[in-house]
Amino acid sequence: MRLLQAQFTDFRNFVDATVTPGESLSALVGPNGQGKTNAIEAIYMVAALRPLRAVQRRALIRSGCQNAAIKAQVHHEQTGLVHDLEIVFRGKTRRLLRDAKEVSAIDFLGGLVAVSFTPDDLQLAKGSPEARRRFLDRALLNARPTYLRRALRYGKAMRDRNRLLQQQASDEELTAFDSILAEEGSYILRARGEYVHRLAPKLIERFQAIGQPAPNLAVRYASSLGEHTVEALMDRLTANRPVDRRRGSTSVGPHRDDLVFELDGALAKERASQGQHRALILALKLVELEDLTETLQEPPILLLDDMSSELDAARTRQLFHCVQSLQGQVILTSTHQPEHLPTILGHRRELVLQRVHAGTMSPAEQLFVPQPLESP
Repeated sequence: MRLLQAQFTDFRNFVDATVTPGESLSALVGPNGQGKTNAIEAIYMVAALRPLRAVQRRALIRSGCQNAAIKAQVHHEQTGLVHDLEIVFRGKTRRLLRDAKEVSAIDFLGGLVAVSFTPDDLQLAKGSPEARRRFLDRALLNARPTYLRRALRYGKAMRDRNRLLQQQASDEELTAFDSILAEEGSYILRARGEYVHRLAPKLIERFQAIGQPAPNLAVRYASSLGEHTVEALMDRLTANRPVDRRRGSTSVGPHRDDLVFELDGALAKERASQGQHRALILALKLVELEDLTETLQEPPILLLDDMSSELDAARTRQLFHCVQSLQGQVILTSTHQPEHLPTILGHRRELVLQRVHAGTMSPAEQLFVPQPLESP
């Protein structure tokens, strides 16, 4: 999969700008506050239909404008087809177009698959359970096209059930929504559990290699339900109704679960050093990238937002060594001057450069050509 071109019109601080990435490595270079992260976010929006940062949709439209648009042209290596993807924002609403035809979110997703790695991700292990659930859901959206439909149905049923709980609705009314929650919730629980089970050995191996010397890592999906079946979740929803009525919210289901990391038997979010946190999340992102490449039979696009300022030199080299071994397209941002990038990246590789200044892009230029890569 390769992004051929992305164009932003009145998105964030861009009036009209175009990113034309190279086949392998591309860098958006410029001082802070010029729009580099906004460009990465626009590309990510096409892949995930949500921004990198939690904001209202209206905030994505350039100040003083009524509309905004993101266009992307994507080549799929498996089929040889090129698809035109577009998101149009109007106030609080949006339209999704695939090859000039308006489509639903379910039909839009998968047109571009991307993994993002931003400084905020380094807080994942010690942040809220919601952030880790969001990581699992985004990973599964990329790998399972049907996951979005099930997750949306679950979310709507839960909101409706919570409203009925607050209104002290009858058991008969609640049962209708409990059935939907049990069906869709058990699917989400199984999908998340299987994903974590598959990734855990790879993550442990990668963490041990990056974090040398590294403590023993354990990874598990902490579920509010022992058995991930429709019947088990339905039984628990029924049993918890008195508690849920008092709270006015649903107390059991995948929205209450967590992805747990332990180092030498202690929770990573409580005991891990800053370096261990960074090694853990770097390993997690690399494993996510590898798993998606295996699932899709082609590498997704990797979006890196100024990670060289957050990782030390050795871990930066490990990151890019893995990236090159996957032969995927990478788009990164950096505040470093172009002549410093070979040192920052830890190796020499074909690099297409675009300068970002005050929401504008300069024409791309090739900075240097491929060289054999030495292991870190």
